[in-house]
Amino acid sequence: MVDGDMSVQPSRTDVEQRLLDCYAMFMATEPLVLRKKYQPLLSVAACEDIAQEAYDRVAAKAATGELDSVKKLPGYLRTASRNLAKDALRALQRDPVRYDSQYVATVPQPRVSADDVDLLERLVVPLIDAMPRTQRRKIVQLQSQGLEDADIASVLGIDKIRLHKDRSNAVGELRGKLGKHIRDGHRKQTRRVKKDG
Repeated sequence: MVDGDMSVQPSRTDVEQRLLDCYAMFMATEPLVLRKKYQPLLSVAACEDIAQEAYDRVAAKAATGELDSVKKLPGYLRTASRNLAKDALRALQRDPVRYDSQYVATVPQPRVSADDVDLLERLVVPLIDAMPRTQRRKIVQLQSQGLEDADIASVLGIDKIRLHKDRSNAVGELRGKLGKHIRDGHRKQTRRVKKDG
């Protein structure tokens, strides 16, 4: 054998070896922890993907020597994983309808007839989209996709009292705009009191 022909594998740093040693345990536990912490917003597959991406990012940093001073790699991995999950949820909060990610659990489709879906798509969705970009709009968009109150409150980071108040105002606004599509006999009757004066 001639010198120089021999291929030498680069030796791993201490950080890279420690990272390899904790891979199996991290990937076995972290997706379960993420799922428990962020359900129902993150799907099982999303939790696995987030954990793997966190590991890959930390491994890339270890390979460049950026983590040589890190003593507690499992804790560093967990923090990276939770931060990725929070980033995905923040993006969802900013614009829940436009946000499209493999990280977010799919919204179950509501059980409605084809006529109701057509009516929703033709009349209601355009009115929702025309609303000002406020929390009210986000609430009715998420509700029209089939999310329950607890999920909507969690996604938007608000309490249920605020959710009910904002939704009530949004529905009132939509009802006013949809009024022309309601037959006369089915309109809600309101009594108007004349003021003396």
